[in-house]
Amino acid sequence: MIKLIKVKKYNLIFGVIIGFVLAQMVLAEGYAILAAKQQSGEIFDVNLLAGVNNPLKMLALVVFIITIIILNTKIFGKINLNKIGLYLILVVLVSIIVAIQVTFMFCRIIFLLYPNFEYKISNNYFFSINIFYIVAFIGIATFLITFTLLVNIKVNYIKYLTKEVKIIKNEGFGKVIKVKGGDELAELCGSINDMSLELGEKIANEKNIENNKNELITNISHDLKTPLTSIIGYLELLNSTEISERKKDEYIQIAYNKSLRLKELVNELFEYTKLASNELILKKDRINISVVLSQALGESIINFSDKNIDVVLDNPYDELFCNVDSAQILRVFENLIKNAEKYSDINSVFKVVVRLEKEQIVISFRNKCTEINEEDLENIFEKFYRKNKSRSNEGSGLGLPIAKRIIELYGGNILAEKINEDIKFNIYLESIE
Repeated sequence: MIKLIKVKKYNLIFGVIIGFVLAQMVLAEGYAILAAKQQSGEIFDVNLLAGVNNPLKMLALVVFIITIIILNTKIFGKINLNKIGLYLILVVLVSIIVAIQVTFMFCRIIFLLYPNFEYKISNNYFFSINIFYIVAFIGIATFLITFTLLVNIKVNYIKYLTKEVKIIKNEGFGKVIKVKGGDELAELCGSINDMSLELGEKIANEKNIENNKNELITNISHDLKTPLTSIIGYLELLNSTEISERKKDEYIQIAYNKSLRLKELVNELFEYTKLASNELILKKDRINISVVLSQALGESIINFSDKNIDVVLDNPYDELFCNVDSAQILRVFENLIKNAEKYSDINSVFKVVVRLEKEQIVISFRNKCTEINEEDLENIFEKFYRKNKSRSNEGSGLGLPIAKRIIELYGGNILAEKINEDIKFNIYLESIE
């Protein structure tokens, strides 16, 4: 419906322009005929040329209205007029009008300078032919010059667009071209800008993905190399015949522990890459978060005793449900608990608080950690980020990114904040009945 209205609008403008030109032609021809009759001595009522009821004006008005009606019928409605088309029509009409005016001015000047010029034309055939060609040349030249100047406004903009597109091609996407006017060329310019920005973002994302991939390979290679080197070293020691049985058992146990660590690293890498894939669809079940949280804390509470850390659970809800996968949400809780276990200060408190705020479950994990600063807080959810830059820490640096990704896949959010000497992680999940 909108498209039809738009087409009718341009047809109406086109009809008004053509109708106005035809009406002016009717007036001009009518006055010329009446003037010729007056010169020839024919009698007519001169008063017909005066007043609002001038028949010529009435005829011109009728021609104007009929032209508009005809150009807005179904037949002409099929013509797909646009702003550039109307502009070119206007250019042609303006060029014709300017050419006619210049020609008339030339003839008028000639008649003023040479009063007997009319006599020469009427009595000298070859002279009149030459004058005709001169007048025609002036008219055509004026038309072409005017037409070229007006069309060049659009041609120059097209050249400008071509030049800017070449710059975008050579310098890369993301550059924006200045939009001029409101016609189809301006729309084309806007589309080029949209394409440039969109492709610029895509290329930047692809570069970012490539950089992340290279970083992933570098970091995981380093993480896998350490336990693998240790395993190989202890296995080489086991091949030695000079070590005691007790030492052999000790080396076997160490190699076994390192292999478990290697397996854990591989599993975490696999888990993270799987979660980072946009094609992953997680299961959603009606899960009691309170039960899963109590299970995760119960299994891990013994690990805090070495640092003399008190574990406190503040959860007034026996039943608190949301749509998640129990295994995945348990993984989130375990990762946050392990993080608190590694980075909590000795003789401190690790507190977990559960609250319900406006149909949202808010679970807070808070522990004292004086080593964490604002820089660490900004990068804490980045993969492979560790407080210890030497990477000697046993963690993989994937625990918190995995936790964040799982929560986001379930439509929730996880945030970290520093409160005095404490660090606090807040999980937000939608609650269901």
